[in-house]
Amino acid sequence: MLLDANVFALVPTHHYAGIKGNCLVVPRTHYENVLDIPDDLGRDFFHATRRLAQAMRTALHCEGISTRQHNGSAGDQDVWHYHLHVFPRYPSDGLHAGQKALYTPAERMALAAGLRAALQ
Repeated sequence: MLLDANVFALVPTHHYAGIKGNCLVVPRTHYENVLDIPDDLGRDFFHATRRLAQAMRTALHCEGISTRQHNGSAGDQDVWHYHLHVFPRYPSDGLHAGQKALYTPAERMALAAGLRAALQ
């Protein structure tokens, strides 16, 4: 999903606790973690995250949004390219206790299409 010239969003290969619709907001240029992100790119991330959150509320009818980001090995970073997780949230959804599960390619495509339409 195109959000702007510097930042894009994608539906990752997996979801947690059966909560579908989570996305990653990612810079087009490589930065390892939040300590490397230039200040001016922060504005693009905030804008993209807000637009994506609004699209999630429209397309997925969620009641809330959570974001998550990890930095360094001790901070549980396991992908060495900065990205921000954005989750649709529902009452008592069990996100933090839920298991990781793969999307099917068709699920990913359908979610991306719905969110893309809501971004228009």
